[in-house]
Amino acid sequence: MVQVYLIAALVLAGLVATFAVQNAIPVTVKFLAWNFESSLVVIIFLAAGVGAFAATLVSLPQAVRAWARLRQREAEVARLEGQVRRLEDRVAAGVDVARDGPAE
Repeated sequence: MVQVYLIAALVLAGLVATFAVQNAIPVTVKFLAWNFESSLVVIIFLAAGVGAFAATLVSLPQAVRAWARLRQREAEVARLEGQVRRLEDRVAAGVDVARDGPAE
């Protein structure tokens, strides 16, 4: 599977290099009070980078919520594993667990 990703990355790098060579013309960019000249490929990559950054910022709250839920689940699993160990110890000691109910 790693080889497939490597081949895909190399093909993508080749396409990017071809795109850069074919679009190396200078362009003038005007935005609000800014006015500068740069290569078209630099402008396109800059716009793609800003878009990727914006997408990351938009998805960040969901990722933080998922991380918090994961930590909560891990704490619950640890609590339940402790409860299982206590019950196993009681069973090994010969205590009737069903009669006494679960230990807290």
